[in-house]
Amino acid sequence: MQPVRVQHEFEKFVERVETRLISYLRFSLRDHTEAEDLFQETLLRAHGEWDRLAEMDRPDAWLFRVARNLMINRSKRRQTERRALNEKVHESAVNNASPAERNELRRAVQAALNDLPQDQREAVSLKVWGECTWVEIGVTLGVSEDTASRLFSRGLKAIAPHLKDLKP
Repeated sequence: MQPVRVQHEFEKFVERVETRLISYLRFSLRDHTEAEDLFQETLLRAHGEWDRLAEMDRPDAWLFRVARNLMINRSKRRQTERRALNEKVHESAVNNASPAERNELRRAVQAALNDLPQDQREAVSLKVWGECTWVEIGVTLGVSEDTASRLFSRGLKAIAPHLKDLKP
């Protein structure tokens, strides 16, 4: 297909699904700004896959599936961020612990982190102690924002069992 024709076909597709997709996202998320963000991200992915998508029998279904997956990923990312925040609260309790208790906890955390693959260890360290954003972590590690978030989530999941029984 020619680029102008491809663009025109994509625009027609967007016009056809736009109202339904944005309504679905707004209702599901209950946040218009977040719905707009995910709408744009969904369309970007569709545009990147347009050659394949244009040949599908049900491109609308693919688009809604992508939007749903993006919502799920965002929800998981938020849960992970909340867990990290809880860890920071726990860390402040550690600051009130005795020096011996703090040393024991630091050793346990360091041992758990050392067992992680380097990229996960760096993502966890940058997020929790460096207080970096996903974008900053992505740039630092040379990966996308989504990959940075995934590395962090996997790292936290991996170290959680090692730390759950520790008390400050």
